[in-house]
Amino acid sequence: MHLPRISSGIAAAAVLVLAAGPATAAGGWTAVAAPPSGQNAFLVAAASTSDIDAWAVGSQGGAGTTNLGSKALIDHWDGTAWGQSAVPAVGEPTAALDAVSASGPSDAWAVGQMRQQRYQFLPLALHWNGSAWSTVNISVLGSTEVLGVADVSRTDAYAFGSYTHSGQAAHWDGTAWTTFSPPQPANNNMGASLTAISADGPDDVWMVGSALEQIGASAYQNEPYSVHWDGTSWSLVPMPPVGSSNINAVDNLYGLKANSPTDVWAVGTSGVIDSVGSYSTLIEHWNGATWTKVPSPNAGTDPLLHSVTTADAANSVWAVGDDVVPGTTRRQSLTLHWDGSVWAVVASPNAAGASTTLSGVTTTPGASIVHAVGYSDSGTTTPQYNPFALRNG
Repeated sequence: MHLPRISSGIAAAAVLVLAAGPATAAGGWTAVAAPPSGQNAFLVAAASTSDIDAWAVGSQGGAGTTNLGSKALIDHWDGTAWGQSAVPAVGEPTAALDAVSASGPSDAWAVGQMRQQRYQFLPLALHWNGSAWSTVNISVLGSTEVLGVADVSRTDAYAFGSYTHSGQAAHWDGTAWTTFSPPQPANNNMGASLTAISADGPDDVWMVGSALEQIGASAYQNEPYSVHWDGTSWSLVPMPPVGSSNINAVDNLYGLKANSPTDVWAVGTSGVIDSVGSYSTLIEHWNGATWTKVPSPNAGTDPLLHSVTTADAANSVWAVGDDVVPGTTRRQSLTLHWDGSVWAVVASPNAAGASTTLSGVTTTPGASIVHAVGYSDSGTTTPQYNPFALRNG
């Protein structure tokens, strides 16, 4: 698991109150307890199948700056509260989960990494069968961290790894994981990294990432790209370019939600590397023909969107992340809502006296509850993380 991203900047708040609707409660977001506390634990991703069945994953008990010695953490929502689920032993001293996806109450995947030593990564996959979590061999991905997973059915799932610089991915057929190589941009073999995955069905799977592209005689820039599975083959689908001559300018996508072949959302951040205050929210949409950048508000300085989910494909989409509290270096939760016409900032609670990040958001179409999960950070020299969860509805 990547350690949380903390940065500084000055923010200006903006709030829009939304009318009540499916998965958009008139009362807005409220904080909900999520275990465990006091164990240097954080949640990084969430998935749900109904208002009484949701998962959140991360890690607990690791060292404050390296996360060494951590154990995989899985929390479950039963319709009333979050409770900690039993996680099987994985056979390595360090384990953490980065992503979770569920096709139903008896079929879910959680993926991440194990570490023998600080920089020796091994892929990790856990499967839920309706009764218990168990480890499943995904060593075909090699020495890597599994960053994303999309669960289509018991016999159909996709996952991708990091640190391969080749977009390495794997497919589950109900029996075993096998690798495949999605297409990449023609960038002189300089490599590409996948960052997010989502599936609407067996013939509609999307992945997004970034690839180093040549933009001048001796100038290179990371550009976003996407790949799509239509049930028969994978194809490379262009995305809007960064659109800046500054080689340090970036468009990074971290969250993805496929609703239908004509409705896919991707979220992240746009800005200039290491330039404090230059970042802005980034949201892109696929309409069945092209990807376009959709205007999105900035509640403050240095915003970052981590995740996106859909309560209703036409008029209720949520994106979550974090930005900076005005006049401080403390990060605060950030939630945006799409009402079918525009994106707007919606007020969200924060952990008292600590930086707060929302790293995952989930709901199901027609559900009345949206869950957002993440973590709070004490901000001390040796940080102490605690799970943080919000509920809307």
